[in-house]
Amino acid sequence: MSLHEPVGREVAKPPAFRAPMPVAMESTATSPSLTRKAVDHVRDLIVRGELPPRSRVQEKQLCDMLGLSRTPLREALKVLATENLVELLPRRGARVTALDPKRLREQFTVIAMVEAEAARILCRSGTAEQIRDLRVIHDALKSAYVSHDPARYYLSNEQFHRAVVVQSGNETLAEIHAGLIVHLHRARHFALTMRDVNLEFAHDHDEIIEAIERRDADAAGRRMTEHQAGVADHVLAALRPVSTSAAKGACHED
Repeated sequence: MSLHEPVGREVAKPPAFRAPMPVAMESTATSPSLTRKAVDHVRDLIVRGELPPRSRVQEKQLCDMLGLSRTPLREALKVLATENLVELLPRRGARVTALDPKRLREQFTVIAMVEAEAARILCRSGTAEQIRDLRVIHDALKSAYVSHDPARYYLSNEQFHRAVVVQSGNETLAEIHAGLIVHLHRARHFALTMRDVNLEFAHDHDEIIEAIERRDADAAGRRMTEHQAGVADHVLAALRPVSTSAAKGACHED
């Protein structure tokens, strides 16, 4: 099927990926469900760029938005600090961490290794049903690209990569992936728009799913590695001027 042809069947809209909250960090001093709610919502605001890098966390505004007291929010900020999404400032609240290009490059490298190995495992031992499910997500991604729907494109893209790892059945790979992918989504949302989506990346997904469907483990792993290397270069190049501008704004704010 050509990238520019409409997808012939109705495709599901996959849910947005949210990294799991570290259970060990849940507070016993407040309701774990309230802490989890705050962690999920604030993490999502950071990843989507609504709380930009280096910005101060406005506790009262967030409490009003989430309908929570300050106690679960502050417990949530402690969790997010362990994920390197916020920095706790003594007697000054919290600030969203800056995007570190060097660290992001390292994270992209590890993500590529994890996803490539997961793709190889899926080729060797994935069920026909699992691979069909992956095809459905891919078709949603392609449909979103063709219809110029950036929100659905990025949603499907996140779900596609996450599904490759989860469907491999390797829990260690899935845990590593969940801990890192949130930072890459954050960088992408901060730096890119739909017009920045390279046609080559959309074709990459075609080749990845086709290799998996052929059970060609070497090709699937290789194309996943090449895809993530290209995405890393694209995101980090786009991030440089945006990060410089944000840093200047943060200096005035401080």
